[in-house]
Amino acid sequence: MSNARYMHMCATSSGKHLPSPADEWHSAVPGKATKEENAATKGQPRVREVGITNVDLFTVDKDQSIAPKTTRVTYPAKAKGSFTADSHQNFALSFQLVDVNTGAELIPHQTFVRLHNQKTGQEVVFVAEPDSKNIYKFELDTSERKTEFDSASGIYTLYLIIGDATLENPILWNVADVVIKFPEEDAPSTVQSKSLFTPKPEIQHLFREPEKRPPTVVSNTFTAMILSPLLLLFILWIKIGANISNFSFAPSTIIFHLGHAAMLGLMYIYWTQLNMFQTLKYLALLGSLTFLAGNRMLAQKAVKRTR
Repeated sequence: MSNARYMHMCATSSGKHLPSPADEWHSAVPGKATKEENAATKGQPRVREVGITNVDLFTVDKDQSIAPKTTRVTYPAKAKGSFTADSHQNFALSFQLVDVNTGAELIPHQTFVRLHNQKTGQEVVFVAEPDSKNIYKFELDTSERKTEFDSASGIYTLYLIIGDATLENPILWNVADVVIKFPEEDAPSTVQSKSLFTPKPEIQHLFREPEKRPPTVVSNTFTAMILSPLLLLFILWIKIGANISNFSFAPSTIIFHLGHAAMLGLMYIYWTQLNMFQTLKYLALLGSLTFLAGNRMLAQKAVKRTR
């Protein structure tokens, strides 16, 4: 007797039903999956809707001589009245974040508390972090936070900011107005408008001042000393006589000497007016023309010598 037949007989005698191949094939066919299952299958995070619950605002006395005053606020309403934080009492905020559809607790990536000065526009942002029970808490102690506020007293609007890549409804909630008072000795002399989004002051670069030029007399004397050998050459040519019988008045010879003189003049203009890039542009034109004319002039002289 085969094993399959023996197992089927045992199952029949015990009252159990073994699934047939058709049953197994039917169970392997997938049915309709929900959106959450399809998203999980594709590896995409499930989009959730966040809700804010158990929002409490506290005014805590530092000496603990007075019981904390608690005010419950419901999103998206704004708390009535204002709260005070000064050298005698702290301001605190606590809340929880849950999934609206499932009721499960949420820990978004971005949870901030922003305080905006209604007069100066100054904004201070703090990170709200959850405790071991996933309850977010924020406490403002003016003695420890005076640096962030520049010791600027005034009425601040408290915003709660919640965001995450998987949240369907990111939240920006105007929760309440908080009157923050700093000691008068710490207050700034002038209150300036301060915002995170105003353009920064322009940075003025101070370049090194050019060195002073030497006196004009020194410059002229040095120039005369440089040109004196040329003047001496002309004087000697006049007295002794210059042999210019071999000078050719061919166009190539004249262009070569004029190009050479033009390059010397260009060097002078470079020191007085032009910059390096302008000088190189003109020098490329003059140099090319002078090179071609000089090459032609030397070729003509070589032909004359061979005759």
